[in-house]
Amino acid sequence: MGYKRLIQLLLLIVVLVLIRFLFKKADRYTSSNAYCNSCHVHNHAHVSWMESVHYSNCEGVEVACVDCHLPPKGQGFYKAKLHAGIRDLYAFHFKDSTTYNWAQKSLPENARHHTFEASCIACHPKLFPTHLSKNGEIAHWHYKQHSDELHCIDCHIDVGHGSSVKASHNYQILETQSNVDTIYQSSFSLVELKDFTETIPKTNISFSMVAIQGGTTTIGASGKPSKVKISPFFIGQIEVTWDEYLVFLRETEAEGRSQQSLDGLSGATPPWGNPDQGWGMGQRPAITMTHHAATVYCQWLSARTGKNYRLPTEAEWEYVAQNALKADDKIEDFINNTKDLTLEPEDVKFDALGLRHLFGNVKEFCSDSYSDWPYQSEESLLLDPVIRLSVNEHVVKGGSFKTDVNDLRPSYRESTQHDKWMKTDPQIPKSIWWYSDCNDVGFRVVLKYQQKD
Repeated sequence: MGYKRLIQLLLLIVVLVLIRFLFKKADRYTSSNAYCNSCHVHNHAHVSWMESVHYSNCEGVEVACVDCHLPPKGQGFYKAKLHAGIRDLYAFHFKDSTTYNWAQKSLPENARHHTFEASCIACHPKLFPTHLSKNGEIAHWHYKQHSDELHCIDCHIDVGHGSSVKASHNYQILETQSNVDTIYQSSFSLVELKDFTETIPKTNISFSMVAIQGGTTTIGASGKPSKVKISPFFIGQIEVTWDEYLVFLRETEAEGRSQQSLDGLSGATPPWGNPDQGWGMGQRPAITMTHHAATVYCQWLSARTGKNYRLPTEAEWEYVAQNALKADDKIEDFINNTKDLTLEPEDVKFDALGLRHLFGNVKEFCSDSYSDWPYQSEESLLLDPVIRLSVNEHVVKGGSFKTDVNDLRPSYRESTQHDKWMKTDPQIPKSIWWYSDCNDVGFRVVLKYQQKD
């Protein structure tokens, strides 16, 4: 080999070594938390990371941004890094971060796109370590059997950002007690078609019911209008709140075992996880209960008050919605526009009927099966509602905080999606009381008016 060729080879080796050195240095720099935070302007992500078990743990292990938000090296790491880098640099320079809805982006269905399951498995290759709890074993067996449709983030959404919430039965929900100032001795004595405040005996809970005069109207969706006569009735001014629903749970909850409670009603089992999503309870609408649970609540409320509370028919709900807005009203003035969580009643103004959150906030159960047409007659309500529950999906109306404003119209109808809303529930059999994967459904109650002779 000639002298020049030897020099060229040495220079090539030096250049390659230098390139490799610079590449590794650049790779380390662009993989650091400091670099990620220089581009990602949502500082709450860094703070919540420091509160999580990925930063604060007894092993002293500090999990970096790239450990979760990029796949392991050798599994598409650099391709994903280049894609994320281009996307984030573009967003940093050309988008307004103040318009981002970070809470919505943090929901499991959105977080899935920014957290690589391969990275979760790379750090946690053992699904059944010796320290795993009984509830953890149940959840991980469920994941193993349905790994093609489940993602680690579905159950462990909080481990990377925020406090860790272990997947288990939530008995603490019943420990939430409000200060008791008033104990009602009896329920309201109903004598006329007029707005009234219902009181639940032996509790400090009351709620407002709005009188609806009834009438004849054309109601319908999907191109199938139907002329319906609506008898006078009352409807809840707001959706059933956590304050109201917790009374029902405390009286009937059976800590996972079936029991007979008030008037033979079967007790509800505790939820799996946190049903209020960490948003708070109080006057916020109670959410994540199943259609069955809402129906049993109405039965419980009826037994406690001596009245016949139930879920509204689709016809009743739609009739109310048609009359809730005046001709010059804009629906945007009466809805929850946050797109990330439920709101309390006072966060929106009253509509023309004196109701709140009829549109948006949470989807509301109706008594009808989704396939029912024409709308249910009042006589059909005499059928055993629990039997009808097990046959079909049910109608939900009104949309939620996730629904586009263009869909918030009286005729807009959706159905419950039982299998989809129960996807991550690992229990066998799955709960009949709580949806594990739906955080925007609730209900309000109605009461038929029966005129005294």
